[in-house]
Amino acid sequence: MNFSELAARSYVPYSGLKQVCIVRGRSGTIYGGVRIENLSYPLSISRFQSALFNCLAAGDSPEAIILPDNPSHNELHEYWTKEYGCEIETDPGTEFTLYNPLISGLNNEADILKKLRELCDSAVTPNSDFQVSALLETSEGLIPGVNVECSSWELGLCAERVAISRAFSSGCTDFGDMYVSAPKSEYVSPCGGCRQVLFEHLPNSRIILDQNDNRRMSVKTTQLLPYHFGGEVLRKSNS
Repeated sequence: MNFSELAARSYVPYSGLKQVCIVRGRSGTIYGGVRIENLSYPLSISRFQSALFNCLAAGDSPEAIILPDNPSHNELHEYWTKEYGCEIETDPGTEFTLYNPLISGLNNEADILKKLRELCDSAVTPNSDFQVSALLETSEGLIPGVNVECSSWELGLCAERVAISRAFSSGCTDFGDMYVSAPKSEYVSPCGGCRQVLFEHLPNSRIILDQNDNRRMSVKTTQLLPYHFGGEVLRKSNS
């Protein structure tokens, strides 16, 4: 794969700015990252967040961030390199094979929920003791996500958004339902930011919430965010 092929996986219906990067983990594995916009634009996921958190959620550590172009100041690249002690390299012609986070072989809901709870051990929570995991159904298989915290609290991502980010960077866009678990919580429910992101990418899906005491709650995305903002007018016309 190359950067042009990875750029085709970005979700940028509002700006058209196809920003991508890859992260080389200390294991030598390559993790992709793409810009994923949201109609509520503060919730957009940068290419740096996408690639770095893809790496961290796999239990790896970032060694280098490789870009096809020079980063802009508003991408906070200096923060990210300092946060994870990695370097930025610019190599637009590089070829790479991306890490594949897909999980297969889970044939029923019991297997899915067992795996969901196991995934919480991979959560990156240096600032709290609150682990969350998510599994997103796609036509290719299940994409896992865990919450990733960093020193700048507002730049971390919840498990639901990490799963969606990993799905886009893996080329999976045919989304189904999502499973979410938080074993240390008395009550599991997506935060307001995740509800907005879920509505954009999984508008007709179910969110199955593992309530940790053999109870499940299944809700439609539209139920999580009543009176939602559709924002179709924000999309740029191709004409």
